[in-house]
Amino acid sequence: MPTLNLPLRAGTEATAPSKGSHWGVTRPRRRSSWWWLSVLSVLVAGGGLVLLAQDGTPWQVVVTGQLGSSAVMAATLPLIAAALRVRAPGNRLAAVLLLTGLSRAGFVLAVGWGGIHDPLADRPGAAVASWIALSVPFVALALAPLMLLWFPDGQLPDGRRRWRVAEGFTLLALCALAALLALTWRYRGAALLDDASPPEGVQGRLAVAALVTVIVSCVCGLGAGALSLFARWRSEHGVVRQQLKWYLAGAVAAIALNAAGDVVPTAGWLNLLGALCVEAAILIAVLRHNLWDIDRILNRTVVYGTLSAVLAAIYVGSVLALGVVLDDLNQGGAIAIAASTLAVASVAAPTRRRLQRRVDRRFDRRTFDAVSRIQQHASKASVSPPTPGETEALLSAVLRDPRLHVLYRCQDGLFVDAWGHPCDRTVPDGLTGTPVGQPDHEDALVIHAPIATHEAALWQAVLRAARPCLSQARLQAEVLVQLAAVQRSRNRIVEASDAERRRIERNLHDGAQQRLVSLALRMRTEQRRHAPTLGPEAMRIIDEAVDELRGSVEDLRALAAGLLPGSLVSEGLGPALQEMALRHPQGVRVLNALNHRHSQSVEEVAWFVAAEGVANAVKHASQARVCIEVGCAAGSLSLLVRDDGAGGAVEGAGLIGLQDRVRACSGALELRSPSGDGTTLTVVLPCA
Repeated sequence: MPTLNLPLRAGTEATAPSKGSHWGVTRPRRRSSWWWLSVLSVLVAGGGLVLLAQDGTPWQVVVTGQLGSSAVMAATLPLIAAALRVRAPGNRLAAVLLLTGLSRAGFVLAVGWGGIHDPLADRPGAAVASWIALSVPFVALALAPLMLLWFPDGQLPDGRRRWRVAEGFTLLALCALAALLALTWRYRGAALLDDASPPEGVQGRLAVAALVTVIVSCVCGLGAGALSLFARWRSEHGVVRQQLKWYLAGAVAAIALNAAGDVVPTAGWLNLLGALCVEAAILIAVLRHNLWDIDRILNRTVVYGTLSAVLAAIYVGSVLALGVVLDDLNQGGAIAIAASTLAVASVAAPTRRRLQRRVDRRFDRRTFDAVSRIQQHASKASVSPPTPGETEALLSAVLRDPRLHVLYRCQDGLFVDAWGHPCDRTVPDGLTGTPVGQPDHEDALVIHAPIATHEAALWQAVLRAARPCLSQARLQAEVLVQLAAVQRSRNRIVEASDAERRRIERNLHDGAQQRLVSLALRMRTEQRRHAPTLGPEAMRIIDEAVDELRGSVEDLRALAAGLLPGSLVSEGLGPALQEMALRHPQGVRVLNALNHRHSQSVEEVAWFVAAEGVANAVKHASQARVCIEVGCAAGSLSLLVRDDGAGGAVEGAGLIGLQDRVRACSGALELRSPSGDGTTLTVVLPCA
């Protein structure tokens, strides 16, 4: 069978033929029907308003009654439904909005066609219009619970089975409404107008019962819908909670405006404004919930609304009280007003701060707690300044971002992390960077996961509160960089001195020592060869010269051994300490001698510490017993030199030089020498 290729217009997509149609209908065409229904709703409501105007209906009656709010809903709700249908085709809330708007449009047209002042006068079908005007408003009332139950995604909250009962109230109300329509058909016309008496007879009583059923079902459904919003608020987070805030804000504004419109006779237009607030809140919540920061709007509204009420009460009360007290003075009224103004001005700022804290604690507890923790962290700076790592860990905790880390900008433009290590400013993929500090000179760069829309205010508040902490942490990071530079310089100095020591040792061994040994051997050879011709005195002189040469060699060997023992280089720290103990006059005990090797620098530093400790013990406590204890655990080498002498030792030049060597290896040296309780020299060196 040949195929038929049809060109598609931009913005359309081909779909499979639907049942009951030859070619099928594309999805954009189905969505466009919603826009036509919206236009139809606007035209129907507009036609009803035109008919009311022709009948001479005062505009105050339209604005203050159901007609005005119905016209507004008829013109706006279908448009919102069409927009929602385009953005979220599966959202059932669009159908509820559309039906509500169409029912309101039908109500306006029915009232306009049937007339109000001269009902059923000269238009055909006016009696049917009165029948429609009675029942159609209850359609929107019956559908109202679904707007609460299905907001914002068109689905029921968690635990859907129990909320099915709430949907049942809407079904019951619609069924009762259908019965009401059937029972009131015979009463269409003047009997259904507002000033008519209730219909009599069994059918009339059944109609009243159906009407009561509709009202009770709608009230129960609205109560269940309100409970569903509360349940959804407790179980949902993030975007859904922001949408609920928009919806509730619009509802509260509508209630307040309607109450004001009912109280003030000349402000009936506030009722229309209330309806517009609800519809605008629905539109923003479902389609553009991130258009404005709803948390900030609610926060500022509550704070400044309460502040205005408090200040107004203070002002009025102060004026009245002072007016009574100063009634006898000529300028008492002016003095009372001036004093009240001064009182209000003096309490405005502290009252606003207290209200702000209370509102933040009650309505935005997470932001309040996060900022409070940051402020407590900053308050410790004068007592014990927190480290950059502590500040980074706190930010990661309060913002709930385990990938958060902070880079600090030094004076030379170099970026370092919390430990002073140089880092690249490039932000990794999947993360984002937020600078903190002055616009022309940032103190830090906070790298974190992308910020959700509903958490933007939280991040702004936390980073604003953390700015002093980050500024101080930047200074500490610069100090860490400088300390690292000093550490590297010290390491280079120690390595240079060790290299120079090894060079001198090598030169002594390979140079002067070998020449002296060669000279002694040559003199001994020549002595043996010329022995028959040499006298006793010459032989004695040669023997003494050879002995002196041997003594010089031994002195050079002792000097080389004093720089670094050969056993330390060839066998390690344990054998070198054992050799040191054997050379000691009264003996030295070595506990837990190591049988494994460490890095050359670590072994050399440990050996120098042991040698210094033993030398000091021999010098200041010659009869004391000396013990050397070595251990290696958790990536650290520990060496302890202890004697049972008189104690009271102080740090000298030798220990200061040892501290420089130990710190160059990132180790720690400690001297404990209480008077009368011996001396203990302890060193801990990293060996991992």
